[in-house]
Amino acid sequence: MNHQREIFSSSQPLILESGTALESFDLIYDTYGCLNEAQDNVILIFHAFSGSHHAAGKLESDQDRGWWDSFIGPNKVFDTNKNYIICVNNIGSCFGSTGPSSLNELTNTSYGENFPEISVKDWNQAIFYLLCSLKINTISVAVGSSLGGMQVMDLISKKDVDVKKGIIIGATHKPRQLNILLNHVQRSILKLDDSSDALKVARMLSHVSYISNDFLQDRFKYNTQDLETKISDDIVYESENYLSYHGEKFVKRFNKDSFILMTKAMDSFYFDESKIDNISSKVLLISFDDDLLFPAKDMVEFHKLLKLKGVNSKHKNLKGTRGHDSFLYLTKEYKDELEKFINS
Repeated sequence: MNHQREIFSSSQPLILESGTALESFDLIYDTYGCLNEAQDNVILIFHAFSGSHHAAGKLESDQDRGWWDSFIGPNKVFDTNKNYIICVNNIGSCFGSTGPSSLNELTNTSYGENFPEISVKDWNQAIFYLLCSLKINTISVAVGSSLGGMQVMDLISKKDVDVKKGIIIGATHKPRQLNILLNHVQRSILKLDDSSDALKVARMLSHVSYISNDFLQDRFKYNTQDLETKISDDIVYESENYLSYHGEKFVKRFNKDSFILMTKAMDSFYFDESKIDNISSKVLLISFDDDLLFPAKDMVEFHKLLKLKGVNSKHKNLKGTRGHDSFLYLTKEYKDELEKFINS
């Protein structure tokens, strides 16, 4: 598989929804496969909250394979033998695109907590600059899960790029009050302490909303944790150890300021229903029956709005395996629905 990693540096200011401008910015992105002569075989993949541009494969500098490796590659769902796949790390994140840890040239220090507030629309505008630089005007398929699904909603409702098909997985078209409060509590935890422990606890809280009780019960039952493998002395159950492990793992690759920025961006996304008239894309909506964060009813509601406006939309509610995180795990039913839509 032809796997490349590039950095797009824009000297064109990015005017954010907040009214602030980034005078310049970088986007790090991975590509898979080859762009055809007609430049119409592009699949644009949007990552979720803690994801990155590294969606598949493994370059020498990577410790692990990409977060959607089972989906992307030769003869896989997103087939690199036929398609040119692009995945971009959003600005404000912490994996190489301009974000809080980047140098603010005006102050000659890192932005830190002073990085300007960003939105889903800002992310897509930055990616539009990248697409223009690559002279890409047509997207064969735009696909995103969770936060990335919000970006697909926004993208297909714009007239900047011709998007033939949009796949929106485990997302919502408007803020959910419980999620706003959950994110508020997480940000409040981060304000209590600058140590990595605060980020760990905030992530543990969010991770609970990404999984399901059935998954926890099936995997852990009420098993107690072995003394030799306990992450901390206060742990009793295997499920507690699992959650603590994921919190510690997260701290090693994410940062507090990006966490705050990106949760606020999620909270502020409210799809403008008047923009549905702009949608010419064929749309697939996928939800999971055990998703606590963005329940299936959100996709049902959005599907009805699209159908009322004459959009060619299809909704499938699939059996989940991990709650909200089910979007990361390819089942036969999931694979069949994606392939059927892509090849239709």
